[in-house]
Amino acid sequence: MTIAPEAPAEERFSAQLKAGTKQVHDNAEHSTFMEDLMGGKLNTAAYLRLINQYVYIYEALEGLTAKFCAEDNEITRPFTIEGLDRGAAIRSDIKALGQEEIDPILPSTQAYVDAILATENAPERYLAHHYLRYLGDLSGGQAVAALVARHYGIEKDALSMYRFPELPKPKIFKDGYRELLDNAPLSAEQRQALVAEAIEGFRLNAALFAELGRETAA
Repeated sequence: MTIAPEAPAEERFSAQLKAGTKQVHDNAEHSTFMEDLMGGKLNTAAYLRLINQYVYIYEALEGLTAKFCAEDNEITRPFTIEGLDRGAAIRSDIKALGQEEIDPILPSTQAYVDAILATENAPERYLAHHYLRYLGDLSGGQAVAALVARHYGIEKDALSMYRFPELPKPKIFKDGYRELLDNAPLSAEQRQALVAEAIEGFRLNAALFAELGRETAA
């Protein structure tokens, strides 16, 4: 039996997804709000405004996770990983920072939530948001946690959304996650849809940062 050689790294779907979203990812990452937040130019209140909006985003995403899990969807099954959900951790962090009630949802957040919920019958598009949020938390999110702790004195117990004690070390987990993407039973059209949805997800994320930036500047 002949074993097909492993595809070169740059030809793997996970690499194509990363390349296809690089520009919009960079745009979001280097938004004025995030650069100011991570550069120590804002305050704890600005960080709180951000994670308050994350409550709506993650609870929408994790509601769909539960739906796909209940359906035992073939595409999403390998990505239903215990220890990923962030909703409860974010609420805990908000409370640890002294806030009891969640802020009202912003228009940009509502647009983001609507986009996530619109993937309820398109598991490949749902995976785009799954990829964007959780791999983001395990990558740039780790830098966010370190920098807001340093600049604003935020204690460890108020940064639990960036801790994943049930998962392997971030690099090991992320490598495994990318392998799941490479091996997901997706058609060429579904892969294209996933990339397109991820691009939209990064655009929506940037729109949220822009709105928070306008609020901060007002």
